[in-house]
Amino acid sequence: MRHARLATTAALALLLPGCFDGGTTERAPAVHVDEFQVLRTYGWDTTVSDPQAQWNPENYQVLVRSTGGFALLDEGRGRQQYFSAKDKRETSHPVWISRLQFAFGPHRNVIRTDDGRLVPNSEGLTVITLQETTTGKDYANSAHTLTNSGSRPKVWQQNLVAQFEDHLLIIDPYGMISEFGPGFNPEPQRQGPGMAWLDHPVFEPDYWSGGSATLGKMVIRWQAGVTTELANAVEASWTSNGGLLATVLHHEPLAGQPWWKAGSDVWYIAGPQAKPKMVAAHVHGPSAHPGQALFAAVDNVSGAVELYSDDGRDRREFAVLGDHPAWSFDGQRLMVEETVPAKPDLRYLRVSVLHLGKPLTAHAP
Repeated sequence: MRHARLATTAALALLLPGCFDGGTTERAPAVHVDEFQVLRTYGWDTTVSDPQAQWNPENYQVLVRSTGGFALLDEGRGRQQYFSAKDKRETSHPVWISRLQFAFGPHRNVIRTDDGRLVPNSEGLTVITLQETTTGKDYANSAHTLTNSGSRPKVWQQNLVAQFEDHLLIIDPYGMISEFGPGFNPEPQRQGPGMAWLDHPVFEPDYWSGGSATLGKMVIRWQAGVTTELANAVEASWTSNGGLLATVLHHEPLAGQPWWKAGSDVWYIAGPQAKPKMVAAHVHGPSAHPGQALFAAVDNVSGAVELYSDDGRDRREFAVLGDHPAWSFDGQRLMVEETVPAKPDLRYLRVSVLHLGKPLTAHAP
């Protein structure tokens, strides 16, 4: 019965084989957290309160949710493109598959009807293929329905991983679907064998377990048959050397307040044989640098974005206020989401262009 609702489009399956990059990222020489110099900044206003901005895996283009569709943002005047979904389909949790292709799904995994029934969201996953033009802009060449159910798509080597009710699905390059197992909020290692997920939803209603506890555990699958469990953990971020950062909550989220107000720390696990270690106290939202042994995170009290070394020994403030820090594919730009005082329902995305290494010095006149 479950798989009867998972129809695929054959035309889409033909698009997927060449869309994934199975290479690995080499770890760069260590850079101290103080060896970051901001050369310049730029950014964009967004049209929604939750833009869910995603860097392109090969360039500095940014994909965001927008009112009624999605937008492609790039540095430079007039290089912002906005697209509307003709069928008004939600564009939630977008993820880049390749330079010219991305997927998204509905905001809600399931819908609770007035009579208490759970209905899978029928919008499913959609893949957008872009076409390059001589003007330097891309346009949406085609949109294909990948599945008629599922949400939160993520790239895992040559596959996509998606949430379907209380299970995780694996969708291969040919459009074939298989169940990975029970779980929520998948966070796969894009170019490696690792996969992290939650045993039950923490920030959304739990319609499946029947229990009253909000907190659970994160399951970390390093490779087939090798797993680690981390209690009360959310927000997984894989590091460039195959380790994992996660936010560990102190208490259950408080009603009517941001969930991190209940207290949280960032922990680091270097591998399946390593002992978990707390590396940053009273922070959340870890974002691992794609090549260096450091990460960005958000202070729970001040709201500042800070840089930390993976071992927790080094720390520096990067931005006075911000949220959802995200590194570009090469780690030379860091994007943070800022609130707009005059427009509380909108967000501003600020990008800092960085010089990594010893600071540049101006030439003497």
